[in-house]
Formats: sequence, structure tokens, C-alpha cells
Amino acid sequence: MFPIETPTTLLLVDDDESMVRLLSRIMERSFGDRIQLHALTNAQAAMAWMEANLADILVTDLEMPGANGLELIRKVKRRNPCAQVLLMTAHSTLDALMNALEVGATDYLLKPLDQAEFIMLIEDAQKRLRRWRQALAGTIAARRKPPALSRS
Repeated sequence: MFPIETPTTLLLVDDDESMVRLLSRIMERSFGDRIQLHALTNAQAAMAWMEANLADILVTDLEMPGANGLELIRKVKRRNPCAQVLLMTAHSTLDALMNALEVGATDYLLKPLDQAEFIMLIEDAQKRLRRWRQALAGTIAARRKPPALSRS
């Protein structure tokens, strides 16, 4: 069964260490213990982390050495189809935007990020995640109920 009310596991990946520090501070200050934050500065390390863990929310840069954000999105979605994804980039193109939609990005953010918008998008992602968990829990519970007896 999917727990509906648990801390959100958020994986933050960006090869820019200062961006990771900044976003980590913003999330810790804004969400406290409602988010279990895992912040990485290496896309390959993020791929390895996802082998052993499930992320509820992925916040990733698009362009990084070793792997790009689209590869991370594909991996997180295979492991957790309910995962919410925020893709960040300083170099947006129409192709990048279309590819992000195709692989399942929830939101697409242009750098430099607006702090208030970033916090709002994480809150929105948590709400969507909660709705997906409720839908899954309800669907599983409905499948476990014995069929109603009919009166003939």
C-alpha cells in the first residue's frame, strides 16, 4: 500500500554546487521535515542513488556532464511513475522543452530561478503527489473488497 502522508523524498541534482547549496537552503527553510532532501552535484551519482531509492520529486538541471536531466527523468519515472519532475535550465530550446514534456516533466524552470515560484512549484508537486497516492490507495482498496452479493 502507498502511504499517503509521509515526508516527500526529493532528489535535487545540478552540477553547479552553488545552485545545489542555494536550493537546499531554500527547501530546508521552507519545508523543514516535510521533505527528505537528497542533494547531488553529479548526474552519475544520481543515477546510482535512484537504483537503490525512490524519489517522489526530482529537481534536476537539464545539461550536466555524464548524463542529462532527460535521462534522470526517464529513470525516476520508470522507478516511480507518480514522481513529480521539475527540470531546470539556463539554456532553453524548443527541442529541450518538447523533450521534457515527452519524458514526463511536470514543470520546466528557466534559470535564474525565482525563489517564490520555486517554492510554489514544490508545494504544487507535493499536492499532485498526494492526489496520486490517494488515487492509488483507493484503487488498491477497491480491488481488495469482495464482490457484493446480488439478490435474485
